[in-house]
Amino acid sequence: MRSPLDLRDVCYIAMVLVVSSIVGMASEQSPYPLHTDHMYALEGNVVAVLQPDPNLILTTLFVIVYLLVYPTLLLATYISLKYHHGRTRALDYVTTYTAVLLVSMPFFYFVPVGVTGYYLQGVEPVLYESTGPIQTFMKNVDTLQKAFPSLHAGLAGTAALYAPSGYRRLSWAVTGTILASTLYLGIHWLTDLVVGLALAYGCYLATPTIRAHLKPSEPQPEPVTVTDD
Repeated sequence: MRSPLDLRDVCYIAMVLVVSSIVGMASEQSPYPLHTDHMYALEGNVVAVLQPDPNLILTTLFVIVYLLVYPTLLLATYISLKYHHGRTRALDYVTTYTAVLLVSMPFFYFVPVGVTGYYLQGVEPVLYESTGPIQTFMKNVDTLQKAFPSLHAGLAGTAALYAPSGYRRLSWAVTGTILASTLYLGIHWLTDLVVGLALAYGCYLATPTIRAHLKPSEPQPEPVTVTDD
């Protein structure tokens, strides 16, 4: 059986992972103070109202959604686009995905915002305190100060925008569940999610222009001069 991914696909995915790692480093290297107070002034304690009392079933469900379903959605979207629409459409998806990462980077560096679980009263940092071995892993890899904007919202939203016909409702339903998981787990503010989705849509609209500029221009043929003998 032929693999759905070839060497070129692996290279595209590797490139995106490298960009993602570089973007993640922006918050680690940021010398600027946290702007979490400004986020609280903007939306208050709304997230506390939206987070139900943590319990084992919900925690297990949303951790699976956040850590496993989310990357599965992103990869499955690429594979399905290539299968149903060809590599060109899949590369449009990669372009939008990368653009969302790059546009988010200045926010992480210049406007770092802390996660809700360690700021808001009434919001438990479930992902970082109630998940056993996972909490240790998350504290080692998460700076806890790149909540704004939400890449989970931006990239899942990108996947939903590109979902092939027949899968769009499912993709948006999964995206909604991913957004809910970030609220329950004590990670994101509502503003993070809204701006993340807005970035996804803006980059989606800009992708044809980006791709047109990135496409190498073809040399124009030399004009043929006809002379009378």
